[in-house]
Amino acid sequence: MKCPNCHKEVEKGSLYCPHCLSEIPWVREFDSVETQLRKKEQQDSGGESDREGLSAAKLIYNRKRIIVICLAAAVLLGVFCYRQLHTFSALYSHASQQFEQEHYEAAARSIEAALEKKPNNESANILLAKCLEKQGKLKEGILILKPLVKNADAGVGVYEELVSLLAKNGQSAEVRDILQSSSKKIQEACGEYMCSPPAFSIVPGTYTSLQNLELSGDYQRIYYTLDGTDPTLESSVYTEPVELNEGTTCIKAIGVNAKNIISEVASGKYIIVLKTPAAPAVYPKSGDFSKETTIKVSVPDGCKAYYAFDREPDVNSTEYEQPISVPVGYHIFNVILVAANGKTSKLTSREYYLQY
Repeated sequence: MKCPNCHKEVEKGSLYCPHCLSEIPWVREFDSVETQLRKKEQQDSGGESDREGLSAAKLIYNRKRIIVICLAAAVLLGVFCYRQLHTFSALYSHASQQFEQEHYEAAARSIEAALEKKPNNESANILLAKCLEKQGKLKEGILILKPLVKNADAGVGVYEELVSLLAKNGQSAEVRDILQSSSKKIQEACGEYMCSPPAFSIVPGTYTSLQNLELSGDYQRIYYTLDGTDPTLESSVYTEPVELNEGTTCIKAIGVNAKNIISEVASGKYIIVLKTPAAPAVYPKSGDFSKETTIKVSVPDGCKAYYAFDREPDVNSTEYEQPISVPVGYHIFNVILVAANGKTSKLTSREYYLQY
């Protein structure tokens, strides 16, 4: 090896140059172990740095991955929750709760959303009609339910709610029409809305005596007319039996029940022909008499006889109850019969002359 200062050859292992006494740098060999240790430490520290860098990058990647997974899970959960909250059952349940809390507009919105999923669901349509009813929208509620009753399989609940709305809206005729064409089961369920015509106590026809006609039925009120015209709520209110007088009477009547349903018109024609009793038979016949004589009058059942001497009798005259003695002298005996129907017979007259 050469001296780095004088560049002369120096024996291997010499610490100083024999020529210029300069220090010979054998450090490379002596420090090789230390150098290698330092290099190793540097390499190790460099490896650790690399590993730390790789670990940090991996950590960041994993964090991003976790965030992406969480976001995806959150989106899926949100979609799942949204779908669960917007199922027919969930919407119907929410609408029912809102209705019970008297939040009718909110209930209507929820049930309308539910009906978008099941348009023909009866329970949902009934609930919507009830919401509209609570908001005073009777006609809208009726329009919701009317199409459903056209289905032969429509349930009792639909009919009950529909006839209730119709009754409240004053559409009695439609209530009658719907129930009359429905099944017995429906009619029984809606019995309080059924309103039959009033019943007459006497069969229409011809009678020979005065009659008292009674009207009956399960009603709040009965209205009637006697001139053949259809009765209205402005007609006479029935409070007591109607007297049927001689002649022809055409009576018509309607009933109004507790639900304000107006019945169909009941009608009857009554002809009262009162029989006039025949003139009474009187014995003896007219004549002259020389001894005490009694007068006898034949009075049919159901009639009364009224008589007077020398004038025409009426119902205020003396009633015949037993044979009458002919008074002395010349007298005309007059008698009539009055039937229970008020009809009066023709006059029967007899001339008597009694002289002792």
